[in-house]
Amino acid sequence: MQYTTKVPLNQDDIKLFIKSFEDGDFEHYEQERDHPTITHNGRGASIWNNIFTQIEKNFTKEGFQVNTLSRGPWELAYVYDENTKYLYTFMRSKNFVNLQKRSPEDKIFHYCSILSRLNGELLNTYQPEFEQISFGLSKVVDGGTDIILSELLNTMLTKIDGDVERYALVLVEQDRGIVTNIECIIPIEGMSKLYTESWKEYIGVAYDTTETIVEEAEPVENDIILFIKDTDIKLEAKEESVKKTQDKK
Repeated sequence: MQYTTKVPLNQDDIKLFIKSFEDGDFEHYEQERDHPTITHNGRGASIWNNIFTQIEKNFTKEGFQVNTLSRGPWELAYVYDENTKYLYTFMRSKNFVNLQKRSPEDKIFHYCSILSRLNGELLNTYQPEFEQISFGLSKVVDGGTDIILSELLNTMLTKIDGDVERYALVLVEQDRGIVTNIECIIPIEGMSKLYTESWKEYIGVAYDTTETIVEEAEPVENDIILFIKDTDIKLEAKEESVKKTQDKK
């Protein structure tokens, strides 16, 4: 049985995700231009810092919680929808593909795999898109490991005020700062996907769609406006000054 439940996020908020990525990238390069450094170590992390800051800025509003969680040295921002109880995190598409290629032993402690345990109840009902990716996971998650992973998950969720019913991962591709592809997936432990939803149709669509209508004014025949150049005024003043000087002589 295939998972077909659409992600319950409205199009304006999807556009805000796109805007956050593009504005974050822009902010990074603005800072780099204004305050150049001789080396560029950690550029990728710096870009993410700005993206996460933009996400926090755009989703600090009613109905959402934005905060950070840590896994090892890496900090990331999440968005929690209080109405739908969906938890969103963000990743580059190519990074997710690379994570899928890792061995089960290498990826079970990754934050995405740990958070995917929130979707664990779906495993017995729905079939993963690529079942072979999660093959062998049960061999490395024994009783002791399962306890550790559960404790890590609880620690990562401590800042969220509410229950999480579904974990969703937003995958983004950018080229020169512009978002070229974005999709949302429902992952399960082991980096397999139950569901993929493309949001590409919202790329390049302005967030503010308010149109400004300017009515053409009817000409008024009685109003005559004379436009006098600044240089003409200065020339007239100079000629008047010369004339006064000559009269005194």
